[in-house]
Amino acid sequence: MSSQVPIWVPIVVALLGFAGVILTQMLNARRENRRWQLEAEREELRWSREQSSRSREARAAAYAEVMGAIEALDIVLYEGRRAREDGKSLGELVTSDIREATGNTRRALGPANVHAPEAIRDLMPKAMMPRIRLSRLVLDPASEPTGMRSEWDAGQVGYRVLRAEMRRDLGLDAEDLEVVHAQYREKPAR
Repeated sequence: MSSQVPIWVPIVVALLGFAGVILTQMLNARRENRRWQLEAEREELRWSREQSSRSREARAAAYAEVMGAIEALDIVLYEGRRAREDGKSLGELVTSDIREATGNTRRALGPANVHAPEAIRDLMPKAMMPRIRLSRLVLDPASEPTGMRSEWDAGQVGYRVLRAEMRRDLGLDAEDLEVVHAQYREKPAR
């Protein structure tokens, strides 16, 4: 009777096998959970980077639109201001160009206001309000050209500060603002 196995041996072996299966399932489930969490974290990071990239692209496009609109306005304002300071008539073409450029600049501010951080939104009026006042002075034939230069200078400083902050926000090189202020304190360019 030495060939017979006691009944407890197969029961123990079965229990050990069952415990092994359960333990393996638990380890696999734990490993799968960790893999799923890592995948979710990677996906969240990818989505965050994508959102950041889209946001940066939107800000860059909005800033470029504002800069282009302001510079286009400056071209016609400069021409109008110089004509008025020299006592000349503006002419219908310059008048309509100033009105159109002023409207385009106002419209360009919308996307920048949506995408720009608060610090840049606070700088936009400092760049725009002198230009708006200057355009009114230039377009009003009854106004004296004496205040035009100060509005022009204020607008130029405001724009250069705004442009520098926009470039910094995008991670680009930016003009030294101390130089800007020093230039306009000393002798502004005509």
